[in-house]
Amino acid sequence: MTRTGNRRETDRRSQPLHNSNPSPKTTPSRTHSSGRRHIAGNPATRIARKNRVFRLSAPGGGHTTLFVKRTILALCLVCVAHAEPTFTVTILRDRREKSCGLDAQLAALRPTNGTLIVRTNETAATASDFELRFSWRSSEKTPSSNAAPTLVAAEIETARKTLLAAMTDSYPEEVLSRVTTETLPKTQTNCWEVIFPRPRSGVSLARQFRLARRLVLMRLSEMNMMKPLAGTWPTEFRPPRALALYDAEGVGYYGSTLLERAVDETTLDACTVAVCPEDIREGILERCIGVLFPGGTGRGIAEALQPDGVQRVREFVARGGGYFGVCAGAYFATSGRPEYTGMIPLKHDLPWAKGRGTLKVELTAEGAALLGTEFTRFETPYNCGPVFRDWAGAPITVLAHFASPVTSKKGSVHQEMVGTPAILAMTWQKGRIMIVSPHPEAKREFCPLVARAIGWTIGVDPNHVKARIPPVKP
Repeated sequence: MTRTGNRRETDRRSQPLHNSNPSPKTTPSRTHSSGRRHIAGNPATRIARKNRVFRLSAPGGGHTTLFVKRTILALCLVCVAHAEPTFTVTILRDRREKSCGLDAQLAALRPTNGTLIVRTNETAATASDFELRFSWRSSEKTPSSNAAPTLVAAEIETARKTLLAAMTDSYPEEVLSRVTTETLPKTQTNCWEVIFPRPRSGVSLARQFRLARRLVLMRLSEMNMMKPLAGTWPTEFRPPRALALYDAEGVGYYGSTLLERAVDETTLDACTVAVCPEDIREGILERCIGVLFPGGTGRGIAEALQPDGVQRVREFVARGGGYFGVCAGAYFATSGRPEYTGMIPLKHDLPWAKGRGTLKVELTAEGAALLGTEFTRFETPYNCGPVFRDWAGAPITVLAHFASPVTSKKGSVHQEMVGTPAILAMTWQKGRIMIVSPHPEAKREFCPLVARAIGWTIGVDPNHVKARIPPVKP
């Protein structure tokens, strides 16, 4: 026969939760010596009574607790809300069509959790869990004190600490100490803005881009959206036919922009990527087909790159990369100083500072075939570019000669430079090198000449390089 076990359990289930008149056969409660009420019945019933949780009967005698259901639902909603964070990067800067700017670099990041949105000032705003903005503005300060950015945030101390940590590998202590801050309202804790000084000589755009990449990576890591990278360049950033455009110590900023223009305003099949010494030492040249060094000072370039960076340039060309240098970039490719690359076995004439002016240049037959017959004889700016008087017998091809001398500030006429190479080219191991002593890139009309010279170093048929008008942005 079935005894009391099941019947008692059934009786308990059928009793109301709060029975003000309990049956004499059951003892619903008793009082401890401490005065605390003890609730009788099975453990589930006691817990339910104690917490005053109302239960609904389900078919088969089961029970579903509304409290548990609601708690689980709330937890699920919280998890869903935070499992897929959204990080927006806003870049308020225009760029040339054939320049791989900061937006293209950051768009190559692949977060393992959440969504990264990279937008420019041309795109509509989107809601996100965190927004990091980068903008540029002009400053009246001198370049030497103008390299530090301004940070705008609500929780300024936290944001400043992160920014300074991101700057440590690229900026000296004196620049870090000049970082200024502006405070946002407390309601905007999910937004930071970094305002860079507008680039010019002494203020590297490439280094600003590097800081921006590093800061984005740090925030992505802090938000558990992706693991830290070994460097600052996204693994997936491999633009087709990229030319590394050096833009840092040793060159003038406008020299970089003029070479950028020569690529952008011609049909040369390539794009430019602004790089600084840290980028080269990090290995960015391995993702490029050529490297461009503008005017400035060859010694300054070498000192900024440091021996490791100089060696990486040599190895890049030795493997088959192209090298194009103007003025300072021409010095840097030669053997004039121990810290130079030494790829071209020529030493520049001394004194190197011969003066500045507009000089006449004549192309050789080889030069006209390569750089264009429309430039057989032209006038171009010159500013203390290298003069090579030891070129005879060297394994080089002269593409242009100086046809007129320059006069120094003291009135000296450097007639000795007439007839020496103004543009020359050579192959070095598996790579190609072309250097230009004057500054034809300074004139828009010579963009095809400069682009063809660059194109030769990366194997482009010069007949395919012509002037073009870039599309106008709406």
